[in-house]
Amino acid sequence: MKYRAIFKIYGLILANMLLLMGGQLAYVYIVGPISMEDGKPMTLPDVPLLGFLIIILMIAGGLIIAAILQRKPLPMRYVAVNRKPHTKILGNDEEATETQHYRPIYPGQFSGKTGDIYYNKSSEENDLNWGSGEEVPKDIERKLGSFSKRELQLPRSGVLFFCFLMALAIGLVALSERGPFIYFFPIAFIVAFTFPGLIWVSYIYDRTITSPEPQRLVLIALAWGMFSTLPASLLNDFSARLMEVDQNALLGNGDFGRAELILVTVVAPLVEEFLKPLGLIFVIKRLKTPYEGVLYGVACGMGFAIIENLLYELFIIIWYGSDAWTINAFVRGIGSTLLHAVGPAAIGYAVALSNQMQEPRNKALPIAFLIGVVMHGLWNGFATMPFSYLQVSCIALMIAICLIFIIKILEYGKEYSHIELEATSFKDLEEEATNSGH
Repeated sequence: MKYRAIFKIYGLILANMLLLMGGQLAYVYIVGPISMEDGKPMTLPDVPLLGFLIIILMIAGGLIIAAILQRKPLPMRYVAVNRKPHTKILGNDEEATETQHYRPIYPGQFSGKTGDIYYNKSSEENDLNWGSGEEVPKDIERKLGSFSKRELQLPRSGVLFFCFLMALAIGLVALSERGPFIYFFPIAFIVAFTFPGLIWVSYIYDRTITSPEPQRLVLIALAWGMFSTLPASLLNDFSARLMEVDQNALLGNGDFGRAELILVTVVAPLVEEFLKPLGLIFVIKRLKTPYEGVLYGVACGMGFAIIENLLYELFIIIWYGSDAWTINAFVRGIGSTLLHAVGPAAIGYAVALSNQMQEPRNKALPIAFLIGVVMHGLWNGFATMPFSYLQVSCIALMIAICLIFIIKILEYGKEYSHIELEATSFKDLEEEATNSGH
């Protein structure tokens, strides 16, 4: 299937939601309920054997992630030689001899003669039945058993963006008109919180100038971004408890004070911008050029944004209704989703550039981390301002800055990829000249 990566991504979302529920339940069970301003604590429901439920949720989520991200088995490269052919299967035009061999011309080839014997499967179209010595057509290479990697199977970014806008329109109509239209809302909701993140992954992935990165590694970066929402939420909540933050203000039912402002503009950016890029550790060997650093960094950030969009939009639709959901989903889709790509992309760029230039990472990494924290803090600060033309202007300016940053850092990454290609080509020519003799 051409777009099978989408189904794997939704599987990762489901798995991380199980982990998130299990982790949050365990945290509240250990630390205790949240104390609200009115003195009514948010308590856990009376669930029998809550500990076993938490364990089941965590194990189920982990198993789903492991199943989706497992390595693909190596393909069969060679088959045994049958020295005594089945003449009845091959036909009367073949003479059976003891020394006659029936095997593929090269590993992985199917043909009308060898299919039934070795694979129990013949090529009905006869499009793989070449003679000896002929080259393999380019359009058939993927049918052969080989060690070639699988590319990321996502729709184009333009298609994803169009589907995102359509989902917002359908969701608004479904919530406004109700009736039979309401059955379309779950699909619109799912598209609205996932596609904004996938837009940027697809956009950057399609602009590779070398061999495309393996799908499995991109999904690993996405999965880490999704999982990082769990420790980020726990650390943010723990910090809020220490600072005695008003939970009602965070829920939009009160005014922001100094503690609340410090939490959303300093603590949360530091925590989240530290956790998101940690997923680059799993793909550190692939960060050969800054382009790969940007790609995997954006994937980490988009995984985080997808889960955060899900939680925020679910909260908005429950408490504020359809109009608020549409506005929130649109702003988060084009704004905060892009914001979550800035920090990890900058760190991925810095790590890959250090690898390519063979320079110490302690020079570029602090600057990259600071860029992500400052941008995140400014965005959160503007988002907490009272609604006004000034707030809208500041948020629009932040969106433009984030957009320019991602596009420019991607262009610089591609330039360094060109340099790497030219250097590799020069090394190959130098080696060929050295080994050619006199």
